[in-house]
Amino acid sequence: MIENFGRNLQIEPAKYCCPKSESELLAFLDANRDENIRAIGRLHSWSNVIQSDGALVDMNHFDVLSLEKFEGVSAVRVGAGCQIKEVIHMLQLHGLTLPTLGLIDEQSVAGAISTGTHGSGKESFSHFVLGVRIATFGDGDSKAKLCSINSGQPRLLRAARCSLGCLGIITEVVLPVREQYGIEEHLKRYNSLEEVLAKEAEYPLQQFYLVPWRWDYFVQHRRESNRTHSWHAIAYRWFWSLGMDTVFHLFICILARWLPSRCTKLAYRHLIPRLIPQNWKVVDRSDRQLTMQHERFRHIEVETFVAGRHLNSAIETARDLLTTYASKSSSEKYVHHYPICIRRVLPDDTLVSPASGGDEPWYTLSFISYARPAERQGFEAFANEVAQTMIKQFNARPHWGKFCPIKSTMLTRLYPQWEEFAAFVRMADGASPFANPWLQGLLEKNAE
Repeated sequence: MIENFGRNLQIEPAKYCCPKSESELLAFLDANRDENIRAIGRLHSWSNVIQSDGALVDMNHFDVLSLEKFEGVSAVRVGAGCQIKEVIHMLQLHGLTLPTLGLIDEQSVAGAISTGTHGSGKESFSHFVLGVRIATFGDGDSKAKLCSINSGQPRLLRAARCSLGCLGIITEVVLPVREQYGIEEHLKRYNSLEEVLAKEAEYPLQQFYLVPWRWDYFVQHRRESNRTHSWHAIAYRWFWSLGMDTVFHLFICILARWLPSRCTKLAYRHLIPRLIPQNWKVVDRSDRQLTMQHERFRHIEVETFVAGRHLNSAIETARDLLTTYASKSSSEKYVHHYPICIRRVLPDDTLVSPASGGDEPWYTLSFISYARPAERQGFEAFANEVAQTMIKQFNARPHWGKFCPIKSTMLTRLYPQWEEFAAFVRMADGASPFANPWLQGLLEKNAE
């Protein structure tokens, strides 16, 4: 029995392997050709995308890192099971970093690209992938083999950049690197969304939070900076690490698990906003400013991507749903207890990542719950309804790696290139051996 980070999924595979080499991996694939085959990394996902009841491959031993020139670009070759934080650490030793960073650095690189993980103000991780090496089965050939996908196969590379694990078992990923840089950041409160968005040109990497039960905004204004690190940067890091990532989240857990109703609303209306320092401008290294230790407390999350033109309406819809669920008297009652994180993601060059395509930025609305796993009925009911409502009203896309109640009938409307992706996944005999039953349902029903 394997449990994911959020403790909302249990995986019981029929076969399990944790290979230490590509040859060992290929042998396992050959021995389980007739099984459904899936891979796992750090299990930092909440969706059925990681489920497996067949043959499961644990890729944690694939953690080699090397710098190289790839198609004329400075790049890093990363083992599929390597965590993002390990990549950042190695690159920092050479004065380098990745082209984008998300909030969480605990994920494996293969898991991050396979689900469309993103930061704020740039494209997703998937967009930047230069090449992928996968173990898969050849068309009409029962033997497993290794296959390298790069710019020489542009359409296949677009599918592989965010493949949901369906093309094969990723063993290596090639990502571009850039020189390390600084980020200037400060926090500020605003009353309206219009005020927040007006600051994007000045602070293109900003992310912001809709404060529940006050319904105003706190913004982390962020932009690249060539200035040297602030002398008080270490104090700012301690403020985030100890104050926000630890004490604040511990307080949130208490609200969610023991004082879920009136105390939560009172805390957000009168206490929590007063504890956040505004206009404390700090310049520090990019990875220190752009990441959080969000993994310290277990939680569950649903996140939807909406096109920029729908953002205001989507926020109003979410607010109405949160208010409705807070007033329920049934087991579905849910009082939201965490700021709604909103990030801008630029359209990326993939087939089916949640930020793929379009000619305007996407905005993500992230709803997080710290309720105990056995007490998540209310959140799950809310998460399902907010996702379905956003899909129906705004063609929103749920994040593949988070709570993802997507249905097959929605796919071609949400993802215009879904059929092309499905064609890459299906082999010559029409099989999709690397898609689990949930994904097979999405693929097969759209093939009919």
